[in-house]
Amino acid sequence: MPVNLQQDLMALGVSVLVGGLIGIERQSRDKAAGLRTMIFICMGATLFTLISRRLAPGDPVRIAAQIVSGIGFLGAGVILRNGPRILGVTTAAVIWVAAALGMGIGAGHYTLVFAATPLVLAILWSFRRVTHLIDSIHEERAYRVVMEGAFDTARINGLLGEYRLACQSRLFERTGRQVSCTMHIAGPARGHEQLLERLLGDPTILEVRA
Repeated sequence: MPVNLQQDLMALGVSVLVGGLIGIERQSRDKAAGLRTMIFICMGATLFTLISRRLAPGDPVRIAAQIVSGIGFLGAGVILRNGPRILGVTTAAVIWVAAALGMGIGAGHYTLVFAATPLVLAILWSFRRVTHLIDSIHEERAYRVVMEGAFDTARINGLLGEYRLACQSRLFERTGRQVSCTMHIAGPARGHEQLLERLLGDPTILEVRA
């Protein structure tokens, strides 16, 4: 077997391994880009890089730049907006990193790839607990408050300030004499609990949903 072919097959095998390791973590969390997707992304980037070294040995950067552009479109496809929240940003970033690792494999930078892969996995696995801790401290919730007559915005703002909460958006809707306000509020979890307790105990508020 020619030496070049052996090197290419080894590169493809390593890309499957690296993409598979990242894909297992994504698949275990039921993400849109799972095991097979990550393998294909990493292997595809490796294959494109190998081809670029054959077709344009003097200018491999051109095809590499096209890989980055294509991965950008693929990453954008997994980002979704759910109300005030944006989902899929981490998955898009992982797709980008998987492609970068694949390009590194195709370019023959195995030491760099083998150093970066455990770091990527450590961030995905270990930092999940840190993220959950941060989310428990700072949460964003949707509230729907209904009052009769004029909506007492000043009173609501006072409660938000008292419990160190911030209103991200408000949407008012009038039905007869009733005015409803849908608010997206961010702040500490304890503050949300205290706010909800105060709203439920307020006789001037007809309805509260959170």
